[in-house]
Formats: sequence, structure tokens, C-alpha cells
Amino acid sequence: MAVMVILSMLVVLGLCALSETMSIARNVERSNTLRAELDLGDGALDYAFGYWRQICRMKTNVSRPGNDFANLPVPTASMFSGVTNFTAQKSPNADPNHPSVVLANFQIQATDPEGNIIDQSATPPSGVGMSVGTQSVYYVASADVTLPTQGKPLTTKLRRVFQKQIISPWNYAIFYVDDLEIAPSPPMTITGWVQSNSSVYTPHNTLTFASKMNYANDWYIGFKPGDSTHPETPTTPSWPSNLPPTREQAAQPYGLDSSQIFSTTDTNPNNDSYREIVQQQVAGFTDPFTNLTDPLNPMKARYYDQADIKIIVGAAGVYTILDNNNNVIGQPPLIGPNLNPNPNATAIYNTYSSAITTNQTIQDNREAAKVTLTTLDISKIYAAYKTGGVLANTGFQGIIYMTDTTAAAAPSNQRRAMRLKNGQFIPPGGLTIASDDGIYVQGDFNTGASGTTLPPSDASGSSNDPTKPVVSGYTKQSCAIVGDAVMILSNNWKDTNSTLAVARRAATNTTVNSAIISGIVPTGTAGGNYSGGAENFPRFLEDWSSSIFTYYGSMVELYTSSYFTGVWGTTNVYNPPTRKWYFDTMFYKTPPPGTLTLVLYNKGRWFRQ
Repeated sequence: MAVMVILSMLVVLGLCALSETMSIARNVERSNTLRAELDLGDGALDYAFGYWRQICRMKTNVSRPGNDFANLPVPTASMFSGVTNFTAQKSPNADPNHPSVVLANFQIQATDPEGNIIDQSATPPSGVGMSVGTQSVYYVASADVTLPTQGKPLTTKLRRVFQKQIISPWNYAIFYVDDLEIAPSPPMTITGWVQSNSSVYTPHNTLTFASKMNYANDWYIGFKPGDSTHPETPTTPSWPSNLPPTREQAAQPYGLDSSQIFSTTDTNPNNDSYREIVQQQVAGFTDPFTNLTDPLNPMKARYYDQADIKIIVGAAGVYTILDNNNNVIGQPPLIGPNLNPNPNATAIYNTYSSAITTNQTIQDNREAAKVTLTTLDISKIYAAYKTGGVLANTGFQGIIYMTDTTAAAAPSNQRRAMRLKNGQFIPPGGLTIASDDGIYVQGDFNTGASGTTLPPSDASGSSNDPTKPVVSGYTKQSCAIVGDAVMILSNNWKDTNSTLAVARRAATNTTVNSAIISGIVPTGTAGGNYSGGAENFPRFLEDWSSSIFTYYGSMVELYTSSYFTGVWGTTNVYNPPTRKWYFDTMFYKTPPPGTLTLVLYNKGRWFRQ
């Protein structure tokens, strides 16, 4: 009897052990199956993200409804070579009779900012960020993966949020599309975000990042290959301990991917580079391959098209003034060939004709060229548009475009450029001045300086205070200067001294409060040259060795200079200033006039449903 009891107990224990073993095996199998489904689904969602981003880039100026992604192609078995019997479908319900694996409910749907699915024929509403001009639209991609297990198949429902984020470039102290080099000799601190869509080169320990620094390709503590002007050993810059330099995705201007949209080898003159934003569209052209006349046109990205006033300078300095609709604003009573009525034509003509001076010349030693200038007296513009001025209530949006049409044909030892002078006061609402030529900024800009009344940033000796860049009582306006290259001339600049040795061109303390969009001359362009780096992004022509240049703004590099191509580092050009540079936090709330934006395509929250 005892034997029978013992045998019964052993059988029961064996069955229990077998049951436990089988249970563990099933759990292990289901765990392995779940991991396989997560991997497979994540790959499918990455595939959906690439398709979604590509479709969004075709029209970056619109928020696409979900129906625009209805043709999302399903993944093929070749994409998952390690999975047998793979099939995929868009319908939400997987085939329960399929012998192996099914990817179902594969789609992209538009949502509201809270993640709720909306009508897929409707434009998704935007979520607005904390900074002016920052907004996002959202989509959710789905992939339901079913794999067989012992017994009932296991299904995992994966979701990934896609975010198209539009931000202002004026959120950055320095933003470069191309390689960014920063190699200051005197100590230099950058008080704002820094990003390059390419690589960053930081070879000096005199550089300090006070905020985040991002790069899309790589970051090097060293000099860029091709730079033979720096023999010293690289040293490491400083950064906040909680914000080390970090790789980040490229932020595309207007969402235009330069590798896909732009080409210098085709016959389209309207898609060469981001420099198109300062050029006029070449009319009457359609690309035979893309059927696009101008990839920038849908966004109205060109400053020429945005401008309220356009100043077109021709041969012998003869100029024409146009309004936003390209009507000529002529000497009264002429209002242009289209004879469109403009009640402000006389005031506009009188204001700008009094502010424009052509055929002034200076020597620019970096360019080794004589430069013929068209000077715009900003004080005349301010007087007309300020409160109570003759143009105060005319709907001026704050954008002026200037060009000299003879620049492209000028000999190599001659240049054409614009000069902004007497810009201490800026009209209410801000001012953006753009040109496809070089722009010289002479003297204080946007500081409220008048006569001997200077901002503390221009004071000498111990009275100098670069943290106070405006005269007490003056309200700083949001400004941008956009050109092929931007040169700074101090408060002490004299045209007649431009041909003298650099020691005879002594600068005095000068302050500029404005964003800058400009081109560069890349390192290695002319046999070992250095680009000058971000420390020379605004170019100098004087002896600043005893002077301070105070700058509040945001520096944005989008292209290579086409006209002002003199390389950095030649003799008798300048001695560097003491740089007191600050990111202007005013731009968070009040960006300069104009529509320049950056677009990011983000993979957002990943979750199981």
C-alpha cells in the first residue's frame, strides 16, 4: 500500500513538473514572439516614417491631411528577409488563417495635438509652441503584427507619433547649414543655441558654449581639413556640464532638403541653393523633370517677393523703386506702367529718393576690389514710418529689398554692394533689409544713439557695459540684415581712409542689434584658406585692436557667397575686435520681419495599444 501511495505521489509531482515546464516554455515562446513582433513592427514604422517625411517635403508650406498618405506602400517580404511567410496589408484585421506572420493596419493618420484621430480629409490643427513661430502638426502610424505561437496567435499593436515641427531660425545664436568652424583667439562666449546641419570644428579652449551645441554629422576638436592657416595644437572648448555637444537631426530651411531640391547641374536657374532666398525668380522656366518652376515659390520664401519696397539699381547708378506688386513708384505723378492707383506713391517716392545715394566708392582689401555702393539712409526711413510719420499708417510690413543689377557682370576687381547708414533708430515693428549683393552696415544699428548720446556698450574704459546695447528710453526693434556677405564698419569709418593701411583705419566701439543671414567663403576654397569661422561671420575692415564690437542678434549661414568671395586671412584687412556677442532673446517673442522657418521631422512617442 505504501508503495502505491509513493508511486502516485511521484506521478503527481512529475505531472506538475511537466505542466510547469510546459508553462515556462509557453511563456518563453510568447516572450520571444513579442520581442520579434516589436522588432518587426518598429522596422515597419521606420519605413512609414521615411515615406511620410518624403511626402511632407514635397509641400513644406502646408499641413497635409491624412488622406495624402493613403498610398503608403506596404512593406515587402524582401525587407524582412529573416521572416518566413511574411505578408502585409492595410486592412485593420489580420488574416487569422495565415500560416505565419501578418502585418496589418499599416497606415498613417492625422491627429490633433492631443493625439486624437481626426477626419482624414481635413487639415490637421497645429499645436503652438512657446516661442513665436513654433508650431507642430501630428500624425500617428500604426502597425499590428501577428505571429503564431502554441495555441492562439499573438498580436502586438504598435503606434508611433510623427511630428512635423516648424521653428524659427532666430531661436539660435548661430545656425549653419554648412560646416561650422569657431576658432577665436581672444576668449569668446556664445550665449545661445548653436547648430550645424553638417559638422562642427572647435579647436580653441578660448571658446565657451553657454548653452547647447548640436551637429548633424560630427564634431571635431580640431581644424577643418583644407585649413593650412592654423599650425597650433587644438585645444578643447568649454560647455555646460549638463549640456555636452550632441548629435541632432538637420533642421531644414523651409523644410527643403538641399540634397533633393537643389541642383547646380540641371538647367533650372531657380533651384541652385538656399541663396535663392535673396535672388529674384527667373521667370518663364519650368523644370522638365520635376515640373517645378521654383521650389521656393510655394513658401513665398524669396525676400524679393516678400518686400514692401524694392530698390533696383542699374547702370550708372540709376535706380527704380517698386512696390510689393512690382508697380513702379516714380516721380510724381507717375505711379508705374500698370497705372495702379497708390495714394501713398508721392510720400514713398519722396522718402526713398531722399534716402538713396548711388555711385559712392570704397576700397575693400579683403576683396582686393573697389566697391561701388548704394547707400540707404535709415534715418529717412525711420522718420517716414515712425509714429506720426508720413508713411506711418500705410501697412508697411518692414521688408526692403535692394539689388544692383550690374553686380554679376562687374570685373573681378570691382564689386557692387549696399550700405546701411544712420541706422541708430528703426521704425516701429522692426526692419529686414535683404540683398543679393554684399551689405555694409556703418555705425551703430538699432541702438537709439544720437550725437554724443551712446549706449553703455559703446562707452569707453570702465564705463563700458556690453549688457546694455541701447540708449536709455529707446525701444530696440527686431531686425535682420540679409545679404551675400555682411560687413561691419565702425562709428569711426571714413570712406576716404579705405585705401590707407589698416593702422590708419582705426575703429571705435560700435554696437549692432540685428540678426544676420549671410554667406561664407568655405575653408579650402583657395588653396588652404580658413573660412574665418563664425567669429568672422560679420566681416571687418578696420583696426579694432583697441575697440569693442558689441553684437546682439542671431547669425544664420545658408549659402556660399557668390560675389564677395575674398578669402579670410589676407594682409592689410583688419585687426580683430574684442567681441561681446549675445544671442538676442527678444527673438523668442518678436522675430524679424520675414517668413524664414526651419522644419524638423521628428519621431515622437512610441507605444503599444
